[in-house]
Amino acid sequence: MSMKKILFFLAVALTVGFYAQAQNPQHGERMREMMKQRLKDSLQLSDAQSDSVAVILQEFQPQQRDIMRDQGLSREDKMAKLGELRTARKAKLKAVLSDEQIEKYEAMEERMREQMRQGGGRRFNGN
Repeated sequence: MSMKKILFFLAVALTVGFYAQAQNPQHGERMREMMKQRLKDSLQLSDAQSDSVAVILQEFQPQQRDIMRDQGLSREDKMAKLGELRTARKAKLKAVLSDEQIEKYEAMEERMREQMRQGGGRRFNGN
């Protein structure tokens, strides 16, 4: 599977996961498991690492969702707060992942953000 497809899936999974969990907790759990497996495969994580990464990412989801939903924050303030969350999340991930895995994760995350900025996360073009 190409990195672009993995990133697309990750972007969709994160977005859908936020809303699916509220609507249907079982669907949200399936999405989290699929995302966990994709990260495990693409970063070559051990089972223990995969479980730890999933817990860390899930820990930060509510905070990220709350920032995005806060209509009192400007776009710039939201971006700043999300940046702070990324920094805190990275610190926790560094305790679990190797330097190489961190680099791969950050590259995936950056490509996903870029796709979302360009609107690529809204559609699937098969690439």
